Amino acid sequence: MKIGIIKYRKYEELVLLDGSFITEDLFKIIFSDPDYVKFQIVDEKENLLLSTHYNETGEGVEFLNVVKVTREVEILGTTYDAYKTPSMVHKTKVTWKAVLSEFKTKKGAQKYADRINLKAKMLIEKFIYKTNHQHENN
Repeated sequence: MKIGIIKYRKYEELVLLDGSFITEDLFKIIFSDPDYVKFQIVDEKENLLLSTHYNETGEGVEFLNVVKVTREVEILGTTYDAYKTPSMVHKTKVTWKAVLSEFKTKKGAQKYADRINLKAKMLIEKFIYKTNHQHENN
């Protein structure tokens, strides 16, 4: 049976990978928990099968790429007018980033992130299905 390990800064949490495992909850932890460090899947013999850290990937270990969309604002210029409120007006350029890709619109970046996260979800579910399918055959 495969076990999922969610590592935080001060402790780690073991998660049983069966039919009741919800990948959306894992993604919520990855995106919103400030203490989250990494997620791993190990088998019965403590062999690493999947990890969110690229440094741990190697022979027989798959990399789980999870993407979050972030907003980046660049100030291009500032205009000062003492008779207006507010007196300083900034001209900005907004870009949306998802891993290494930049997008002009949030919609495009979110589509890209959803596509990558769907691949990650299918990779996790592949390990869950292998675990459940092996137990049904025995």
